[in-house]
Amino acid sequence: MVALCLLLTLVFLNSILLISADDYCKRSIDIATACEHSVLDLSCPDHTRIKILAANYGRTERRICSYRRPYGQLRDTHCYSPNSVLIVARSCNWRKRCSVPATNSVFSDPCVGTYKYLRVKYCCRRRRG
Repeated sequence: MVALCLLLTLVFLNSILLISADDYCKRSIDIATACEHSVLDLSCPDHTRIKILAANYGRTERRICSYRRPYGQLRDTHCYSPNSVLIVARSCNWRKRCSVPATNSVFSDPCVGTYKYLRVKYCCRRRRG
């Protein structure tokens, strides 16, 4: 039941951000992924800044970050860290570039024994002002 509540909260937060994506993103929306224990680096061209639209540290697909991983580490595809959007947004929003470690020490461990990844949906928006 707690897992369901966390999942619904994550979906709700991400949907709020995605509803307004057209307002924020006049150009394309990008998706970046970093496997567990690596660093996600985001950057935008000159005169634009990063706007985070959605993020999750966990696992929702078996094929992402799966190379040479045993099946047991890929099995749980309902793995969500509900604070992912807030953590990534705090580190990246309105910056030209940012780096976020894809680690349990940053996001906590939403699914022990599962090999996780950080997946971020973002756009580069013209600077305010």
